[in-house]
Amino acid sequence: MALTDEQIEKLADKYLVGLYQNMEKDVLQDIARRVRKTGRLTETAEIMARDMHEQGFSTAQIYAEVMRILQADPAYIKEVAENTKAYKAEVTEIIKATTAEAKAAGNKLVADAGMMAYNNDLSMWELAGQDLSKPSGMSQIINSFQKDLNGQLKNLTRTTGFKNTALGTTGVKQAYQRALDTALLEVATGSFSFDEACNKVVREMAHSGLRSIDYASGRSYQLDTSARMCVRTSMNQMAGRITEANCRESGVDLVIVSQHEGAREEHADVENQVFSMSGHSDKYPAFDDPLPCDGGEGAGYGDPAGICGVNCRHTFYPYWEGISEIPEPLPEYEPVEVDGKEYDYYKATQEQRAMEREIRALKREEYVATAEDRQEVDRKIRAKTSEYHRFSEEVGIRPKDNRLRVVA
Repeated sequence: MALTDEQIEKLADKYLVGLYQNMEKDVLQDIARRVRKTGRLTETAEIMARDMHEQGFSTAQIYAEVMRILQADPAYIKEVAENTKAYKAEVTEIIKATTAEAKAAGNKLVADAGMMAYNNDLSMWELAGQDLSKPSGMSQIINSFQKDLNGQLKNLTRTTGFKNTALGTTGVKQAYQRALDTALLEVATGSFSFDEACNKVVREMAHSGLRSIDYASGRSYQLDTSARMCVRTSMNQMAGRITEANCRESGVDLVIVSQHEGAREEHADVENQVFSMSGHSDKYPAFDDPLPCDGGEGAGYGDPAGICGVNCRHTFYPYWEGISEIPEPLPEYEPVEVDGKEYDYYKATQEQRAMEREIRALKREEYVATAEDRQEVDRKIRAKTSEYHRFSEEVGIRPKDNRLRVVA
């Protein structure tokens, strides 16, 4: 039997999530400190911006004048140049250290996951009164997936940045300069002092969080979320390979697909269905045949969109005719109304994920909040966490408190 979703999530939390959250915290605090430090040199430009705003000048005109004043100030130029250089050097070291730590942690994670997957299988064989020995190629499978996961994790730190409305898409090494420029632009609107603008910008960066960005498509995911997704896909596939090897070496041909609530429609069609690993059965379809939605009769095993494919939460386990029993289908989730809005299972879990992201964003904001703002941020965290637990109770779906955590 492959790994359960809960086992995979615990492995990700134990070995990797904290590493990336630490990296995020260090970068955010470094940017906030440097941007605020630069503010002590902008008083003349700030006064000019307010005067020009009162006289009706456009934001573009005010920004140009602000930059002219600042660029004529040797102290300002020196401060920004030194901070830019120091920030890039610091971030390079943070990324280098995190990449090295993630590689070591990833190797341990894969080794633990491999043994966990084998032990899950062993319990299935024992329940059926069958013998099972470790497959001969298990170490090669583990080594292969260690390399695979390490490659994915290394790519995360190569594509790290921030993405939000104020900053746009910004690579992590350019983030200090972009934050400073954005704060100055806010000053040019006449709506903010430089201190207020700094607080606004670093708050928005905290809400974005460090992200793994696909620059080709523009899609991005928070770094800790990306790590979880990498682990889920890679470890589910590795556990599947181990189960596949166990079946092959012990002469088991039939497997059954697991079930879980909220399965995507194309996968729900094959839950609790029996398949032939070899494809030679006259009674059961081939496991690697395309899914029914793709015109086949199988589970699409080995295809990124199939069972045990990208971000899939299904597992499979051996099936012995005359011994194994096919589980009863899970009861259908009844839609629930909360605060005047109806939620089916999928919508309810998506609302939970959105709340979890918001709570983590508020906790990141706490990293960069000034002393006088921290109390208000704490209040928002408590209120949102209470709302999250109330919502989870009303929809009858267990909250995932591990997803609310960020490193202290």
